[in-house]
Amino acid sequence: MKTKNGTIAGLKEGDILSYRGVPYAKPPVGSLRFMPAQKAESWEGVLDASSFGAACPQTKKYRSSSEDCLTLNIWTPGTDQKERPVFFYIHGGSFCAGTGSDPEYNGTNLAKNGDVVVVTINYRLGALGFLDFSFLGEEFSPNCGLSDIVMALSWVHENIAAFGGDPHNITVLGQSAGAIAASVLPVMPAARKYVSKVIMMSGGPSLLYTKAQYQEVARKFLKFMGIKSARELKAMDVRTLVAKQRKFASHCGLGDGTFMIEVDGGLVPEYPIPAAAQGAARDIPILIGTTKEEMSFLCIKVLSKVLDISKILRRNIDQEKEEVKARLKAAYRRYGKRAESMMLTDRVFRMASVWYAEVYNQYANTWMYRFDYETPAMKAVALRACHSCDIPFVFGNYHAGHYKWMFLLPSIKTTRRVSREIQQDFVSFAKGEKLGWQECCGIDTPAKCYDKYFSVIPMVDPEIEKEYDKSEFKRQSLRGLNAVHIG
Repeated sequence: MKTKNGTIAGLKEGDILSYRGVPYAKPPVGSLRFMPAQKAESWEGVLDASSFGAACPQTKKYRSSSEDCLTLNIWTPGTDQKERPVFFYIHGGSFCAGTGSDPEYNGTNLAKNGDVVVVTINYRLGALGFLDFSFLGEEFSPNCGLSDIVMALSWVHENIAAFGGDPHNITVLGQSAGAIAASVLPVMPAARKYVSKVIMMSGGPSLLYTKAQYQEVARKFLKFMGIKSARELKAMDVRTLVAKQRKFASHCGLGDGTFMIEVDGGLVPEYPIPAAAQGAARDIPILIGTTKEEMSFLCIKVLSKVLDISKILRRNIDQEKEEVKARLKAAYRRYGKRAESMMLTDRVFRMASVWYAEVYNQYANTWMYRFDYETPAMKAVALRACHSCDIPFVFGNYHAGHYKWMFLLPSIKTTRRVSREIQQDFVSFAKGEKLGWQECCGIDTPAKCYDKYFSVIPMVDPEIEKEYDKSEFKRQSLRGLNAVHIG
């Protein structure tokens, strides 16, 4: 297979061809360590694309990790001239963990079932990808990890036709941190030219930092690590640099909100919600979804520290006036013991997504969905439809990676039916078809609900949504201020 950089050889697995570990940018090493992604150089001969590239450095253990990690993976039904829709997937992991080669993101089933091309990527993580050390000098740049994503998009736009994909029909699909990135791309001048459509799975479009806020976090990181100069930071062994990232996240009180995209005035000129309100994402359709109870792990003691975010959100809630706090608390009483979980689900994921949809639909087709389905195993542990539980249904990988436990009890018939439904809707959206439920219009935000049975419901309970109208959270989100308070 010929690309603009050279020839590659992949694998044939049944009806699907796969190409793994394909470099889309120069290795970000040496003088490029804290700089924006640079175009990949060409190579001689045939590049072996039969195995995945190294994971980007992180505290999570992988068989192979390296700073030379900017690679992507492609699954395609064929390399003929058919112009198939392209899914460009951005993995989650709080911008500090994960890789495009994680087994739960294997694109084989989605590519086969939808007759689409699936691309997954690696991008720089943690301090290497998202802290802003630019106050140390010109050899440091903010949003390096985001620049990687844009460079990967550019590579796909230039090369995907050779893999049977349509370069003018790229749907950016992101989950969690990947969905935050997906919310930013259509309003970014450097990226929107590559983006045809966007699907956000459980992302918070208000969860970005200002430059001043994020440089303060970077300064705290340097102090925590005992790094006293730019030279020392650039020369530090990568294993030492990333080894204490989790400890730093706990130390600074930001938990899984420590590493994030910055509104830097350059690559990212504005927060997504106010940018969309000004028409920055004009004519780029979007599908925005969340699970029913993203934060349900808070109800289970042993899992309550999986995402270290509840402390931040409680601090965020404390910013509200007493009258607003009292009304919100009363509104969530209907959920009983799960009241805090549901409130935090709305404050982290759902409310900002609704406000994004409300401004976005003025300029582009906008749909919403909710994933409420719980497998028997999920019900057995009372976890509910939690954060990330829709991933195996979208990719059709029921026994891969972190999600095997969800399918330990018999449920295969219903599982396949729900998976088929959400896959079909995602593929229809990618093909540019009208989805089978009402679009968002003004402040009306209906959502398709994926459950044992499918229905259309309000994205947020209208009584609860009303209580946010006069909240500080809504005011900050619409103005483009950081919704997570840094103390």
